[in-house]
Amino acid sequence: MAKVGGARPGAGRPKGSLNKKHAEMLASIAESGQTPVEYMLSIMRDDKADAKDRAWAAEKAAPYIHARPAPLASRIEIELPDTSTIDGIKDAMAAITKAVSAGKVAPSEAQGVVSILEAQRKAIETGEILGRLEALEKSMTR
Repeated sequence: MAKVGGARPGAGRPKGSLNKKHAEMLASIAESGQTPVEYMLSIMRDDKADAKDRAWAAEKAAPYIHARPAPLASRIEIELPDTSTIDGIKDAMAAITKAVSAGKVAPSEAQGVVSILEAQRKAIETGEILGRLEALEKSMTR
């Protein structure tokens, strides 16, 4: 049975094709010999240009002119128990959760500490599994 309704395969504008305004803008850039950022800055500075075009140019050029500053790493202090055992890691996770809920530590800062504790937990578990595996291998060779 034939398909009825809906978009036909191949219908509509091809992906990546340009509309008139975009094509005119690219042609203007090519004729001027300016870089795209220079072109956007010239639109932004043109008092006769449409306000929407000027706002668009300012928005698009801003990241190239004014880079975002990198977030500053903050130092946090949380009293954590010994984390050399799985139980110690559980207690440390509870302490971090308590510090976040009390507002002493931001959730994003706590996430960094939790990822360190998770790496510690994996190292402990890997060591324990290796010990068990070696014990099993010894018992099987007897």
